Amino acid sequence: MIEELARHRCTGDDGTPLFVVEHRHLFTSQGGVGARQHRGSAWTTLLNGEPVRYIDNRTFEVIATGELLAHDPQRCDCAPAVRIATRDGSKENMAGQT
Repeated sequence: MIEELARHRCTGDDGTPLFVVEHRHLFTSQGGVGARQHRGSAWTTLLNGEPVRYIDNRTFEVIATGELLAHDPQRCDCAPAVRIATRDGSKENMAGQT
């Protein structure tokens, strides 16, 4: 599954408001003591899935274009997501209910 960690409000070079989304792989395995979750690699994208690079806590960069996105941590609540997206596109909430 893919877990959405947070959404960051940003501003593009031309003043356009954008969101940068943090994602992370989440794996579940079954063992002798029950189900266990393993957190995998994380990455950032725009809402449309275009890859974004983290520069510092105030700047992201759109990889394909080099556009710098300004992030103001003081004004952004960096809201954590409440849902997990699965590979097939369905959604699950954090409690595991669909």
